[in-house]
Amino acid sequence: MAARRSRFFDGSTDPIAVCASYMTSNSRPSSPADSAEPADEPAEEHYVVFESTITHYAHSGYVYSILLGNVVRNSREEEILFSAASDGDIKMWRISGTGLEEVGVLDRNNVSDSYGGGADDDVCIHSLALNDELLFAGLQSGGIEVWDLETMQRIRTLASNSSANVFSLVVHGHCLYSGASDGTIRAWSSDLQPLGWIAGGSDSVLALVAAADDDLLISGTDDGAIAFWDVSAIVASLGDPASGSARVSVISPHIHPKDSSEQQQLMSGPVPQRRRQRGRRMLQALDQWVRLKSVSGVPELQSECRRAARFLKDLMRQLGAADARLISSTPSSNPLVYGRFDASVAAANTQPLAERPTVFVYGHYDVMPAGDETQWRTRPFEMVGRDGYLYGRGVSDDKGPVLATLFAISELAKAGQLPMTVVFCIEGEEEHGSVGLHETMEEYRALFGVPRLILLSLSYWLGESTPCLTYGMRGSIRANLRIESTRKADVHAGVWGGAVNEPLTCLSHVLSRLADPSGRVLIPGFHDGVRAVSAKEEEAMHNLVHWITDKEARAPLVTRTVLSPMADAAAGFDAQKTQSQTAVVDRRAQADLYSQLMQRWRFPTLTVHHMDVSTVAARNNATLVPAAAQASLSVRVVPDQSIDDIAAKLRQHIESVFADIKTQRDQSGDDSRAMLDDLKLHLDVRPNAHWWLADPDTPVYQAAAAAIRAEWQGAAKEADMVHVPLLIREGGSIPAVPWLESFFAPHAVAVNLPMGQSSDNAHLDNERISLENLMRGRQIIQRLVKDIDRVL
Repeated sequence: MAARRSRFFDGSTDPIAVCASYMTSNSRPSSPADSAEPADEPAEEHYVVFESTITHYAHSGYVYSILLGNVVRNSREEEILFSAASDGDIKMWRISGTGLEEVGVLDRNNVSDSYGGGADDDVCIHSLALNDELLFAGLQSGGIEVWDLETMQRIRTLASNSSANVFSLVVHGHCLYSGASDGTIRAWSSDLQPLGWIAGGSDSVLALVAAADDDLLISGTDDGAIAFWDVSAIVASLGDPASGSARVSVISPHIHPKDSSEQQQLMSGPVPQRRRQRGRRMLQALDQWVRLKSVSGVPELQSECRRAARFLKDLMRQLGAADARLISSTPSSNPLVYGRFDASVAAANTQPLAERPTVFVYGHYDVMPAGDETQWRTRPFEMVGRDGYLYGRGVSDDKGPVLATLFAISELAKAGQLPMTVVFCIEGEEEHGSVGLHETMEEYRALFGVPRLILLSLSYWLGESTPCLTYGMRGSIRANLRIESTRKADVHAGVWGGAVNEPLTCLSHVLSRLADPSGRVLIPGFHDGVRAVSAKEEEAMHNLVHWITDKEARAPLVTRTVLSPMADAAAGFDAQKTQSQTAVVDRRAQADLYSQLMQRWRFPTLTVHHMDVSTVAARNNATLVPAAAQASLSVRVVPDQSIDDIAAKLRQHIESVFADIKTQRDQSGDDSRAMLDDLKLHLDVRPNAHWWLADPDTPVYQAAAAAIRAEWQGAAKEADMVHVPLLIREGGSIPAVPWLESFFAPHAVAVNLPMGQSSDNAHLDNERISLENLMRGRQIIQRLVKDIDRVL
């Protein structure tokens, strides 16, 4: 396309030749007609499109929408033209001097008729809009598809309450606005939640545009009218925490990178000053990250999870990562954030990445819901510093430790002290069962090299003041069982009681035969595979218990033992204890704590989490016999139990108990107890996580322990440092850890470096992390990784 500053086709010069000369030269060709024009007459601009620059058959249908925007592709930002048409394709084009070059097509092969418009309606795309790295596509069926351009996947489809064609889309003031053929303009929040609609009349809204510096929305309709809409009330409600609408986080938080001179000053200044400056940058990043409500498993917050993922990806790039991207193999799940920092020595990077030894950092950016926010002393999604602690959802689990590790690796890379390539894999579904992790890891296996160390920080100290190193966790199995009657509805107990089966009573009998009153599991063969406790384990546990009761008297672990004033009184102790009585209490406290830790870490358990009935009416009405009852439970397994074997035994035992109960009922011999219905069992048993146990005597664990001691040297008495760190296990499970060790076998070793204290309240209200722990955690990672090539 070329501009002519003369009357269109005026003069003797051949128009095609004129246009061609403009394409090859900045000079303006002259003509007699041009020279005859008055000097003060304003020049007219005319544009000519050349045949060679037209892309014929770009689509096999009407092109309804084109959109130009900047998109990150292959780790760099470039300008891309999007086109959408009636053939259902959304194509991506790169603009060059010779025309358009097709660079990709969004895969819409799995489009289904979800919104009442029919298959043909779902195929046709009328409008496009772009915000951050999300592309919105308005459908003829009334839906709006949401595409993540980083992973090139459709993550969601927004449904309106009508099947009116979505002719126009625009993003403005944290909102997405859509104009449809029924005359309505609908608004959606940055969380992709519907905010309401504007009744524009009966004429189709064909175009929408927003004023850049004003809360003004402008619409064009098919009756020739242009309407102006004041949307300031919507924008104000989104930004006002006290309003009824949900508070909207800042879209695409961005941290401006330091310029090269400032970076050089940071690296050359005094060590304490550099640490303070880097610490401030890390806390600023954590503050922004916590504000993103990245709660997994909640469809309404999926867009917030995507923003949290993109925030981390952008931060990795700013901190010098050689590669940073979002990867995903399952469109319905949140993406993994991948980052890579190459070794400082060039020789270490000569091998292809797929064959290169690496350090693999695992973590997660998704968080648990805030729960009852009235129980929080601060706003859960705003980081607040108080009394040496940082409060906010995710500061301890796991956004704080992830950023501490990221900044530690970045600083080593900038200082030229990174001995091996370090790759980050930060998932967004850890709190939701790690959905999509396995599939994505398998598809992108070559990006991770050959990990020799799997590094994570996903556990907590045993107490409050003594650093720990975690080397074991239990595995888990989840189960849901439902017993339902062949009758389809609840019945009145006064009318039908005794003549119908009672699912809740049957469920209670089944659950009562899973464990005895002491908690010992009654499943046949359940304990057969449990590894015997060795003398070395017993000694280590007794030493640990002695240390904790002596040095961590105020730790929740100690204060929550069975020792209490009531227990003391029951045991016959006076309020003013004698020295001998105190000694007895101490011995009993240690025995109680020893027993508790062994039960939590070393032995398997079965827990019934809740029971429920089939309907709200049955739950709230004490006169009804429910038609169904269900319960959920979990089993924690330990070395050397097999989760598949235990899952099979659990299933077999429940089915056997249920069959036994039915047999006893049928053989009761009481003809007067003939029932009008029957009972059915539905059982779902799913192995969730293998147990994990490392050897703390291996060189890599010794190196991790040495790094912890070196960092905390001086914070405790010299005589106490021989016990630092405490070697501990966890009663909980992290499914990814044993799976990653198996996936990267045989050389990968997982090391779990806890940064949080026992009182961090992860998953609870008032989650927090000690600022000192977070800063020292970053330094421990640096100490360990800087020399890791010597022990791997």
